[in-house]
Amino acid sequence: MKKQFRQLFLKQSLVLGLLLPFSATALQAAKTAAVRINAPLSLSEEQQRQNQFVTLTFHDVRDDVAKSGDRDVYAISTQNLGQFFAWIKREGWQPIRLQDVMQARLKQQKLPEKAIMLTFDDGALSSYSKVFPLLKAYNYPAVFAIPTSWINGNTKDAYEAYGEGSLMNWGQMREMQQSGLAEFVSHSDNLHRGILANPQKNMEPAAITREYLPAANRYENTAEFEKRIVNDLQKSKQELDLQLGINSLAIFWPYGAVTPEIEGLARQAGLPMSFSLGNVVSLADSIQTYQRILIMDNPSPEQIHQNMDDFISEARAPYKQRKSFLSFNLAELQSKTPEEFDQKLGQLLDQVNALKSNTLLLQAAIDRDGDGKIDALFFPNSKLPMQQDLLNRTVWQARTRISNRVYAELPVSLQLQQGINLADLTADLMKNNSSLEGLILDPGNALDCAISQAQWTDACTQQVKQVIAIKEQSKASAHYYSNISNDNQTALKLSLKGNRFAGLKPLVMQALTASDFLYISLNPVQQPETFKAFVKALNSLGAEQKQRLIVSLDINPKMSSKDWARYQQNYQMLRAASIQKIGVNNYLLQDGARVQQNLYKNLSMNGSPLTYRDPYQQGGTR
Repeated sequence: MKKQFRQLFLKQSLVLGLLLPFSATALQAAKTAAVRINAPLSLSEEQQRQNQFVTLTFHDVRDDVAKSGDRDVYAISTQNLGQFFAWIKREGWQPIRLQDVMQARLKQQKLPEKAIMLTFDDGALSSYSKVFPLLKAYNYPAVFAIPTSWINGNTKDAYEAYGEGSLMNWGQMREMQQSGLAEFVSHSDNLHRGILANPQKNMEPAAITREYLPAANRYENTAEFEKRIVNDLQKSKQELDLQLGINSLAIFWPYGAVTPEIEGLARQAGLPMSFSLGNVVSLADSIQTYQRILIMDNPSPEQIHQNMDDFISEARAPYKQRKSFLSFNLAELQSKTPEEFDQKLGQLLDQVNALKSNTLLLQAAIDRDGDGKIDALFFPNSKLPMQQDLLNRTVWQARTRISNRVYAELPVSLQLQQGINLADLTADLMKNNSSLEGLILDPGNALDCAISQAQWTDACTQQVKQVIAIKEQSKASAHYYSNISNDNQTALKLSLKGNRFAGLKPLVMQALTASDFLYISLNPVQQPETFKAFVKALNSLGAEQKQRLIVSLDINPKMSSKDWARYQQNYQMLRAASIQKIGVNNYLLQDGARVQQNLYKNLSMNGSPLTYRDPYQQGGTR
């Protein structure tokens, strides 16, 4: 299980820690949707530069690590680690302690310009036998994250990862602690594992997953979840403090899996600082969790340095990420048996993986009778009946099997027309789906007036404000329960009609905050003039504003070869207009072959023709 989870969760190569002012009220504000989650930081560039630090995360250190293709992708050779320590010294980087970070957060001191924190996870024996001698040689401090149950005999996962007899003991850690160079923090007591997450038997991170209880046919409730997490963290802290004579203050979350919800639980357990893995922008409003660079594939010092430089320059602009979207209705996966569901899901994932798109948009609501009102949802919730519990497994399998980011789509009409608080519903959604990348919110025609005209009427302005308020409240709820390692992005969906889009730029500028997008849905076959007018309207946008757009074209059941050729031209026009996030709407399993045949070059993120795979031909490759 340990190996499996390391592969699933630790495939993010670089993260940056950014210190932010501590506020005791910020978490509650997020919980109550009183803040704009992804609003730009108010810190000046100088303040940001002074308060930024890079945290590196290592695991095992061995003498025999292969230059490439080692049995453990998270291991680094003793030689490369030593050379990196020498590079730190030569380039003027200054290793810092946790206390330095805490003091800077409290504005009692400033961090050095080239601040770096060295951390080592899991309590591997090499931390004592290989790392500790290097720390003493260079007089560098480092932080070691310890899963306390492993040290106390729960060794199955550790031995699977590192081999038998591969862990430090308390005596060795006390020696390191007494040197003044080693700090020890919690890696949980027994959260470094997967637990049952859904009826389909997926195992997901214990720290952020509401456990599915098959005997009761229900999920762990909030009280049960909170008690389990707090008890585990308290036990871990108590053991570290007792064994090492310290006052441990930090939790380094297993797999980087943490939500703002459990940040608060960690504070209850006496751990006010926490560290994750992920994207720094998702922490723009965080009061305690910092992020870490994960060292993989035995890199040289030059490779680590290049990754640090690249990330520091780009980390604060997640909107620049290229995305290739497929919009899919979960209703197509409805099945009479679990076996049938798995067959359909496997088919979907195989098709998406062959296309090499990187983002799935899952429609999580259903209008069963076609009356325009949502009747049921595909996830457990307190507002509407659950059609089938399909979302969690689909999200998880898409993330772990084909490395797709996944968004869930909900209509704003749930609140505007049916009186269901969308923020409350979003909380239900994210509690059991913390691995979602974000939300797509469909306001129907509520923003039509805004996109059609540059000058909005008072009535239109009020409609826009209402939609934005619902978006911000829902986003705050989503953020509170979502994995901080994800980007936690939100998009407003617009289905374009007509040919007047003078309000596109004002809408982008006024309706979106830092990690927001507009999801533009078009049908260029049925409405070619609409597409032409939209492409023309793109000329009014700047480069960053264009990167805030996701543009997806509707797939029609009876498209001709001429229609597909037009779609190819349409996507080329979007690329030429600097649109970097494109996709298709209404993707059906039966459409897979046609999309693969006609739009692969437009949608695929695959950069090599040598790895092209066609699952619809005999043998699956060509």
